[in-house]
Amino acid sequence: MEPLLTSEIEDLLSKKSPLEMKVFGASKNLDENLVRILDVLAAKYNIPNLSAILFTIVKDLILNGFKANFKRLFFQENLLDIQSPADYELGVRMYKSLILSGRGNTFESLARQKNLYVRIKIEHNESQIKFDIRNNSMLVRGEMQKIRNSLLHAQNYNDIMEYYIERGDNSEGEGIGIALCIILLKGEGLPTDQFRIYHEDGETIAQLTIPLKKD
Repeated sequence: MEPLLTSEIEDLLSKKSPLEMKVFGASKNLDENLVRILDVLAAKYNIPNLSAILFTIVKDLILNGFKANFKRLFFQENLLDIQSPADYELGVRMYKSLILSGRGNTFESLARQKNLYVRIKIEHNESQIKFDIRNNSMLVRGEMQKIRNSLLHAQNYNDIMEYYIERGDNSEGEGIGIALCIILLKGEGLPTDQFRIYHEDGETIAQLTIPLKKD
Protein backbone atom coordinates (compact mmCIF):
# COMPACT_ATOMS: atom_id res chain seq x y z
CA MET A 1 0.00 0.00 0.00
CA GLU A 2 1.26 3.44 -0.95
CA PRO A 3 1.40 6.15 1.72
CA LEU A 4 -1.26 8.84 1.48
CA LEU A 5 -0.64 12.50 2.19
CA THR A 6 -3.01 14.29 4.55
CA SER A 7 -4.04 16.55 1.67
CA GLU A 8 -4.94 13.49 -0.44
CA ILE A 9 -7.05 12.08 2.39
CA GLU A 10 -8.81 15.40 2.88
CA ASP A 11 -9.63 15.43 -0.82
CA LEU A 12 -10.96 11.85 -0.69
CA LEU A 13 -13.10 12.57 2.36
CA SER A 14 -14.51 15.75 0.83
CA LYS A 15 -16.40 13.61 -1.68
CA LYS A 16 -19.72 11.89 -1.03
CA SER A 17 -18.52 8.49 -2.21
CA PRO A 18 -17.14 6.07 0.43
CA LEU A 19 -13.43 5.82 1.04
CA GLU A 20 -12.35 2.26 0.17
CA MET A 21 -9.12 0.28 0.48
CA LYS A 22 -8.29 -3.32 -0.41
CA VAL A 23 -5.31 -4.79 1.45
CA PHE A 24 -3.70 -8.21 1.87
CA GLY A 25 -1.46 -7.85 4.93
CA ALA A 26 -0.35 -5.54 7.70
CA SER A 27 2.17 -2.81 6.95
CA LYS A 28 3.58 0.43 8.32
CA ASN A 29 1.96 2.34 5.44
CA LEU A 30 -1.45 0.86 6.25
CA ASP A 31 -1.14 1.92 9.89
CA GLU A 32 0.03 5.42 8.99
CA ASN A 33 -2.70 5.86 6.38
CA LEU A 34 -5.31 4.67 8.86
CA VAL A 35 -4.07 7.10 11.52
CA ARG A 36 -4.23 10.00 9.05
CA ILE A 37 -7.68 9.02 7.77
CA LEU A 38 -9.11 8.83 11.28
CA ASP A 39 -7.42 12.07 12.34
CA VAL A 40 -8.94 13.87 9.34
CA LEU A 41 -12.37 12.34 10.01
CA ALA A 42 -12.16 13.28 13.69
CA ALA A 43 -11.25 16.86 12.81
CA LYS A 44 -13.94 17.07 10.11
CA TYR A 45 -16.69 16.03 12.52
CA ASN A 46 -15.22 17.58 15.69
CA ILE A 47 -14.66 14.33 17.57
CA PRO A 48 -10.90 14.53 18.28
CA ASN A 49 -11.23 12.38 21.41
CA LEU A 50 -12.39 9.40 19.32
CA SER A 51 -9.52 9.25 16.83
CA ALA A 52 -7.22 6.97 18.88
CA ILE A 53 -10.06 4.72 20.04
CA LEU A 54 -11.36 4.28 16.50
CA PHE A 55 -7.84 3.40 15.36
CA THR A 56 -7.60 0.68 18.02
CA ILE A 57 -10.98 -0.79 17.04
CA VAL A 58 -10.62 -0.57 13.27
CA LYS A 59 -7.07 -1.92 13.29
CA ASP A 60 -8.14 -4.89 15.43
CA LEU A 61 -10.92 -5.71 12.97
CA ILE A 62 -8.51 -5.46 10.04
CA LEU A 63 -5.97 -7.71 11.77
CA ASN A 64 -8.71 -10.25 12.49
CA GLY A 65 -9.44 -10.31 8.77
CA PHE A 66 -5.78 -10.91 7.92
CA LYS A 67 -5.51 -13.66 10.54
CA ALA A 68 -8.62 -15.41 9.23
CA ASN A 69 -7.29 -15.35 5.66
CA PHE A 70 -3.80 -16.45 6.64
CA LYS A 71 -5.16 -19.21 8.87
CA ARG A 72 -7.01 -20.74 5.95
CA LEU A 73 -3.88 -20.62 3.82
CA PHE A 74 -1.97 -22.25 6.68
CA PHE A 75 -4.53 -25.06 6.89
CA GLN A 76 -4.33 -25.62 3.13
CA GLU A 77 -0.53 -25.65 3.19
CA ASN A 78 -0.52 -28.24 5.98
CA LEU A 79 -3.27 -30.39 4.41
CA LEU A 80 -5.63 -29.83 7.33
CA ASP A 81 -9.42 -29.73 7.01
CA ILE A 82 -10.63 -26.56 8.72
CA GLN A 83 -14.13 -28.06 9.00
CA SER A 84 -12.85 -31.08 10.95
CA PRO A 85 -12.90 -30.48 14.74
CA ALA A 86 -9.76 -32.58 15.25
CA ASP A 87 -7.85 -30.89 12.42
CA TYR A 88 -9.08 -27.49 13.54
CA GLU A 89 -7.82 -27.94 17.10
CA LEU A 90 -4.41 -29.12 15.85
CA GLY A 91 -4.20 -26.44 13.17
CA VAL A 92 -5.05 -23.62 15.56
CA ARG A 93 -2.27 -24.68 17.95
CA MET A 94 0.21 -24.85 15.08
CA TYR A 95 -0.94 -21.52 13.65
CA LYS A 96 -0.72 -19.81 17.03
CA SER A 97 2.90 -20.96 17.30
CA LEU A 98 3.56 -19.43 13.89
CA ILE A 99 2.10 -16.09 15.03
CA LEU A 100 4.04 -16.11 18.29
CA SER A 101 7.26 -16.77 16.37
CA GLY A 102 6.68 -13.54 14.44
CA ARG A 103 6.05 -15.25 11.11
CA GLY A 104 2.31 -14.62 10.99
CA ASN A 105 2.55 -12.26 8.02
CA THR A 106 4.49 -14.66 5.78
CA PHE A 107 1.28 -15.51 3.92
CA GLU A 108 0.68 -12.00 2.58
CA SER A 109 2.10 -12.68 -0.90
CA LEU A 110 0.08 -15.92 -1.19
CA ALA A 111 -3.05 -14.11 0.00
CA ARG A 112 -2.48 -11.56 -2.76
CA GLN A 113 -2.07 -14.33 -5.35
CA LYS A 114 -5.29 -16.01 -4.24
CA ASN A 115 -7.10 -12.66 -3.78
CA LEU A 116 -7.79 -13.31 -0.11
CA TYR A 117 -8.35 -9.69 0.81
CA VAL A 118 -9.47 -7.39 3.57
CA ARG A 119 -11.63 -4.60 2.20
CA ILE A 120 -12.11 -1.43 4.24
CA LYS A 121 -14.96 0.96 3.46
CA ILE A 122 -15.68 4.16 5.37
CA GLU A 123 -18.94 6.04 4.79
CA HIS A 124 -19.59 9.32 6.55
CA ASN A 125 -21.98 12.22 6.75
CA GLU A 126 -23.14 14.72 9.33
CA SER A 127 -25.12 12.12 11.27
CA GLN A 128 -22.79 9.11 11.37
CA ILE A 129 -19.52 7.42 10.39
CA LYS A 130 -19.84 3.81 9.26
CA PHE A 131 -16.94 1.37 9.03
CA ASP A 132 -17.32 -1.82 6.99
CA ILE A 133 -14.39 -4.25 7.18
CA ARG A 134 -14.71 -7.55 5.38
CA ASN A 135 -12.53 -10.45 4.33
CA ASN A 136 -13.41 -13.26 1.95
CA SER A 137 -12.86 -16.18 4.30
CA MET A 138 -16.01 -17.62 5.81
CA LEU A 139 -15.98 -18.35 9.52
CA VAL A 140 -16.48 -21.92 10.62
CA ARG A 141 -19.28 -22.55 13.08
CA GLY A 142 -17.10 -22.60 16.20
CA GLU A 143 -15.43 -19.33 15.26
CA MET A 144 -18.73 -17.49 14.85
CA GLN A 145 -19.97 -18.84 18.18
CA LYS A 146 -16.85 -17.52 19.93
CA ILE A 147 -17.42 -14.10 18.39
CA ARG A 148 -21.06 -14.06 19.45
CA ASN A 149 -20.08 -15.06 22.98
CA SER A 150 -17.48 -12.27 23.12
CA LEU A 151 -19.95 -9.67 21.84
CA LEU A 152 -22.51 -10.80 24.40
CA HIS A 153 -20.36 -11.22 27.50
CA ALA A 154 -18.24 -8.10 26.96
CA GLN A 155 -21.37 -6.03 27.63
CA ASN A 156 -20.98 -6.96 31.31
CA TYR A 157 -17.44 -5.60 31.68
CA ASN A 158 -15.84 -2.18 31.86
CA ASP A 159 -12.24 -3.35 32.16
CA ILE A 160 -10.42 -5.54 29.61
CA MET A 161 -8.16 -7.14 32.23
CA GLU A 162 -11.18 -8.22 34.24
CA TYR A 163 -12.66 -9.75 31.09
CA TYR A 164 -9.38 -11.49 30.25
CA ILE A 165 -9.02 -12.98 33.73
CA GLU A 166 -12.59 -14.28 33.81
CA ARG A 167 -13.23 -15.17 30.19
CA GLY A 168 -9.93 -15.08 28.31
CA ASP A 169 -9.76 -17.71 25.55
CA ASN A 170 -6.17 -18.82 25.03
CA SER A 171 -6.87 -20.73 21.81
CA GLU A 172 -6.54 -17.80 19.41
CA GLY A 173 -7.24 -14.49 21.09
CA GLU A 174 -9.77 -12.90 18.71
CA GLY A 175 -12.33 -12.84 21.52
CA ILE A 176 -10.15 -10.52 23.59
CA GLY A 177 -9.88 -8.04 20.74
CA ILE A 178 -13.62 -8.02 20.17
CA ALA A 179 -14.27 -7.58 23.89
CA LEU A 180 -11.83 -4.65 23.92
CA CYS A 181 -13.80 -3.01 21.08
CA ILE A 182 -17.03 -3.29 23.09
CA ILE A 183 -15.41 -1.97 26.28
CA LEU A 184 -13.88 1.00 24.45
CA LEU A 185 -17.23 1.89 22.89
CA LYS A 186 -18.94 1.65 26.28
CA GLY A 187 -16.28 3.86 27.83
CA GLU A 188 -17.11 6.62 25.35
CA GLY A 189 -20.86 6.22 25.78
CA LEU A 190 -21.24 4.93 22.21
CA PRO A 191 -23.92 2.36 21.32
CA THR A 192 -22.56 -1.17 21.20
CA ASP A 193 -25.58 -2.44 19.28
CA GLN A 194 -24.15 -0.68 16.21
CA PHE A 195 -21.18 -3.09 16.23
CA ARG A 196 -21.95 -6.28 14.28
CA ILE A 197 -19.98 -9.23 12.95
CA TYR A 198 -21.62 -11.69 10.59
CA HIS A 199 -21.01 -13.63 7.38
CA GLU A 200 -22.75 -13.31 4.05
CA ASP A 201 -22.07 -14.34 0.45
CA GLY A 202 -18.65 -15.82 1.22
CA GLU A 203 -17.42 -12.87 3.29
CA THR A 204 -17.00 -12.24 7.00
CA ILE A 205 -18.19 -8.70 7.71
CA ALA A 206 -17.56 -6.42 10.68
CA GLN A 207 -19.60 -3.22 10.76
CA LEU A 208 -19.37 -0.35 13.21
CA THR A 209 -21.52 2.79 13.10
CA ILE A 210 -20.56 5.83 15.14
CA PRO A 211 -23.44 8.29 15.59
CA LEU A 212 -22.42 11.94 15.55
CA LYS A 213 -23.94 14.23 18.13
CA LYS A 214 -25.55 17.31 16.77
CA ASP A 215 -24.99 20.68 18.44
